Amino acid sequence: MARRQVPKKLRAPVILLAGLVVALALVGNLLAEPEPTSQPAASAAPNADPDPDAAATLATVAALPETEWVDDGSYAGARDQLFGDAWSYDFDNNGCDARNDVLARDLTAIRLNAGSNLSECTVTTGTLLDPYTGETISFTRGVDTSSEVQIDHLLPLKAVYATGGQAWSQEKREAVANDPINLLAVKGSENGSKSDSLPSDWLPGVYPDVSDRHDLGQRVVWDDLPADTSLQCWYVQQLVPVFVAYELGLTEQDRVAMTTVLETC
Repeated sequence: MARRQVPKKLRAPVILLAGLVVALALVGNLLAEPEPTSQPAASAAPNADPDPDAAATLATVAALPETEWVDDGSYAGARDQLFGDAWSYDFDNNGCDARNDVLARDLTAIRLNAGSNLSECTVTTGTLLDPYTGETISFTRGVDTSSEVQIDHLLPLKAVYATGGQAWSQEKREAVANDPINLLAVKGSENGSKSDSLPSDWLPGVYPDVSDRHDLGQRVVWDDLPADTSLQCWYVQQLVPVFVAYELGLTEQDRVAMTTVLETC
C-alpha cells in the first residue's frame, strides 16, 4: 500500500504542534519534584556497646574454677628442674627454641644468624614495639644488650606452680614454659617489674607501691584503673586463653581484678 502523503499546507502546523507538546513535557519534568534514585546513607551511630570479645572473656573468667596461691618453698631455686632448662624445649618442633620463635614473631625488621657459630633460628637484630609501654626498642643480640628485650611469661612460672602446676607432669610444666600462647616479647624492665605477679598484683600501665607482694602475702584488688583501660583490657584478654588451655583456676583476688578490668572494656 502506498504511504499517505501529508499535504504541504498542513505540515507546518503539525510540526509546530508537536514542538509545543515536547516543550510542555520538558517544563513539566523540570517542575516535578525528582524522586531520589537511592536512600541517603544513615549516619553511623557511635558504638556504645561493650567490646564483645571482652564480654566473652568476662564470661570465661566467671566460669574458671577457683584456686588458692600455695607457696611451700619448693619452687625457690628449682625453676630449671621443675620447668626445664630455659628455652631448651622446642614446643612446635620447628627446630628453633621458644625464645627465638617469639622474637621472630613479635619483632619487625629481624635479622637471623649473623654469626657462623649461631643457629639459623637465632634472631640477632630487630625492632620491638613494646606492648606494655608503647616504646620502640632496637634489639641487638649480645651479652650487654639482649636483656633489653625479654620474653615475658604471661602466666609466670612461679604463679603456675603455686596455683596448681605443682601437681602437673614434667612435660606439661615444660610445655607451659615454652608455649607461644604464654610468651610475649617485652621491654626488659617491664618484665622485671611484673616478675611472678598475676593480675591482682600487676597490670601493665598501673604501678602500685607494693613490694615483695607474694612473699608477704599481700594482694592488691584493682579498683582505681586509668580512664583509658584499653591496655589493661588487652592484657587480660591475652592472659585468659592460657588459663583455659592449661586448665588453671583463679584465686579470688585475681578473679576480682580481671573482672574489674573487663567490665570497663
